[in-house]
Amino acid sequence: MKKFAGLFKKEWVLFRAWLFVAIFAGIMLSLVLPYLIKRFVDGLTVPENQISFALTMIVLVLGGFYSILQFVASMRHDLKSKEIWLHSTSPITQLVGVKVIFSLIGYAIFNLIFIMIAMYNVKDEFVANFGQIVLSLILTVGFSVILQWMMLVILLLFLVFYLQMKHFIGRFAIVIMMGAFFFSMNLWYKFTESQLYASIFHHIEMPLDWLAHYLPKAKVSTMDFNIGTLYVVDEVGSIIFIAILFIVATKWLEKAVLR
Repeated sequence: MKKFAGLFKKEWVLFRAWLFVAIFAGIMLSLVLPYLIKRFVDGLTVPENQISFALTMIVLVLGGFYSILQFVASMRHDLKSKEIWLHSTSPITQLVGVKVIFSLIGYAIFNLIFIMIAMYNVKDEFVANFGQIVLSLILTVGFSVILQWMMLVILLLFLVFYLQMKHFIGRFAIVIMMGAFFFSMNLWYKFTESQLYASIFHHIEMPLDWLAHYLPKAKVSTMDFNIGTLYVVDEVGSIIFIAILFIVATKWLEKAVLR
C-alpha cells in the first residue's frame, strides 16, 4: 500500500492541475456562460436553468474525453523516460493501474460536481427526497465511472498496439491503430447485439424495476425512466473480460518498454 500511495501522490502532483482546470472550465460553461447569455442576449425566452442544463450535459460529455486525454498524457510522460519503468520496484500492472485509478477518481469527482449541477437545474421537474437524490447521484456517477474504466482499459490496449506497430512501420502506425480500433468496436457491437451473445451471457436475470421506488419521480409521466434488467452472467463476464484485457495490455506494454 505504501508503494501505491507513493505512486498515487506522484500522479496527484503531476496532473492535479488537469482536474482543477476541468472543474473551473466546466463551471464557467455550465454556470457563468448561461448567466451571461441570459443577461446580454436580447429577446431570448429560454429560461436560464434550461440553458445551464444543456451546457452542463455538454460539459459532462467533454469531461469524458478530457479524462482520456489526461490518462494518455500521463502514459506519454512516463513512456518518454523508460527509466521510470525499468528502475521501479513496482510491477508494471501497478504502475499503470495507479494511472487508471487516478483518472477514474478525477473523473468521478468531476461527474459528481456537474451531475449535481444538472440535477439542480431540473429539480422542478421531479419530486424527490434527500435520500432519493443521493441514490440517483451515486448510481449515475458509479455507472459513468464503470463505463470510463472500460474505455480506459480498451484505450490502453490500443495504445500498446500503436507502440508496437510504430516500432515496425513508424508514424503510419496511427492510421493502422485507428482502423483497428473502429473495426474492433464495430465487430464487438455486432457481437453483443447478436443472438449468440444473448444465449451465452443473458442468464440469471435480475429485474431492477424495484429501484424506481427509491429514485426521484418525474412530475410528467412521460419523463419516467425505464431502468430495465440486469443479467448477472453478462456483468460478471464483462468485468472478467476487461480485467483480462488490462493484464494483457500491461504485459504487452512491458515487452514494448523493455525492447
